[in-house]
Amino acid sequence: MNLFLRVVIVWLKSLFKPRIGLLDEYITEFGVWFTDQDMLRHVTNSRFYSLVDVCVIDFFLRSGVVNILGRNKWTPVVVYKDMKFLKALRFPARFHVRSQFLGWDEDAVIALHTFERGATIVAQGYTVARFIDSRGKGLSTDDVAAAFGAPVRPALPDHALAALSRSKKASGASSLAGSSASGVA
Repeated sequence: MNLFLRVVIVWLKSLFKPRIGLLDEYITEFGVWFTDQDMLRHVTNSRFYSLVDVCVIDFFLRSGVVNILGRNKWTPVVVYKDMKFLKALRFPARFHVRSQFLGWDEDAVIALHTFERGATIVAQGYTVARFIDSRGKGLSTDDVAAAFGAPVRPALPDHALAALSRSKKASGASSLAGSSASGVA
């Protein structure tokens, strides 16, 4: 993990932040580190995706989901991410990521992440994930949501449905070493 120190910081901060519900919006704060930048002195595109992973860890800790995952030996597996980049972030800017799990369909859960510097949106994207058990078998998202104490499946907004549609098209676009594209990635 290339962001180990950030994960530790988020873990420690989560001990002092309020608990959140499964579908609550939450904010994770960051600063641009010198090592986040490329040779053009702005945060690299790949770093945005890595920071989303840190935000999801913040969610797992603050919602208590990490305990349920551990107890059941379940693992979330990201199957798709997309991001639209609107503005550059440069050292030493402060910014935050406003994240929210929007819901799920029969196959996957989807979250929206909005990077903001002050009131300016810098980037916005989605994470789509599935859950597997300790043997690698895919789990029903409704069963996982029920274990998390989730309410009934929420209606997904059109933009989330479009991202889920893109994720399904992408999962069938190619396969490595002849593996089935219909299985869990």
